[in-house]
Amino acid sequence: MWWWWVPIVIVVVVLALLAGFLIFRRRRSSSSGLPVAHVDRLTGLKAYRTAMREYRFLTAAAVVLVMIIASVTAVTAARPATVDAQQNEDYKRDILLCLDVSGSMVNVDAEIVRIYRQIVQGLSGERIGMRIWDASGYLAFPMTSDYDYIMEQLDKYEDAFEGRGDFDYRAGTSSIAGASLVGDGLASCATDFANLNEDNDRPRSIILATDNFVNGNQVYSLEQAGQLAIDNEVRVYAINPAHFPTDEPSIQLQEVVEATGGEYFPLDFGGTVRTIIDEINALEAGYIQTPPEVQVIDNPANRPMWIAVLMLGLLGLAWRARL
Repeated sequence: MWWWWVPIVIVVVVLALLAGFLIFRRRRSSSSGLPVAHVDRLTGLKAYRTAMREYRFLTAAAVVLVMIIASVTAVTAARPATVDAQQNEDYKRDILLCLDVSGSMVNVDAEIVRIYRQIVQGLSGERIGMRIWDASGYLAFPMTSDYDYIMEQLDKYEDAFEGRGDFDYRAGTSSIAGASLVGDGLASCATDFANLNEDNDRPRSIILATDNFVNGNQVYSLEQAGQLAIDNEVRVYAINPAHFPTDEPSIQLQEVVEATGGEYFPLDFGGTVRTIIDEINALEAGYIQTPPEVQVIDNPANRPMWIAVLMLGLLGLAWRARL
């Protein structure tokens, strides 16, 4: 916003040059003048009086223009500004990817991660995190809206599930006895939201991938974990790669997640990804109101244009009056 300084600089330079020229001309005319007798005859001529009136009028007009230009320039140089207070409002959601990495899931986890990737690519602006679990849970990465980082972490886990690289995806998931403790896994994911220590104004979702094959003693049953999700206002969407319509683990998992307001999907359900994205987007977004952002903005308005117009008028008067 520096452009409006240009006419100010031009005005200052022109006025300085004009003042210097007038002073130089007056000194020169007074030093080189010659005494003339009987000038009253010249000044008595009608043409002379008309020329003098025109000269005085033009000189007075030039002085007035100079004063106006100086006033407008002074106001512009004071940098008049307006204050703009913008209230930033946002509508975002928190989503936690909750992945079972037990032995019964190891052959499908890479495919689950690819589904997670598609879901992330279909969202915009949401905060996303991921927790993996077997006998115990491990936070793979915390809630973040840095989608480049999210995709980088998902790529790392996909490579590990495919057997590429030396990253140990099981680290932190077997710190206690047991395996595939689904209730504890879902409970740890629901508890992550409680540990955010934030107001409950952002819709919360868990995208749970598990076959619900429990092997060991759980602290939380699946029903208790589902109630914990309800208590934390979290909807759970489940993806089951071992879905059988009449199988007790599948029926139990479906009942629990639907009780939270979420949905249940077999892994081979053709519209799984699109449906999950649509369901998440259909949630009423959390209303986030941040403190107003106050900005002071230079507002010279049309003063620079008027300075330029007045300068042209002043130059025209100076030329006409032979100043």
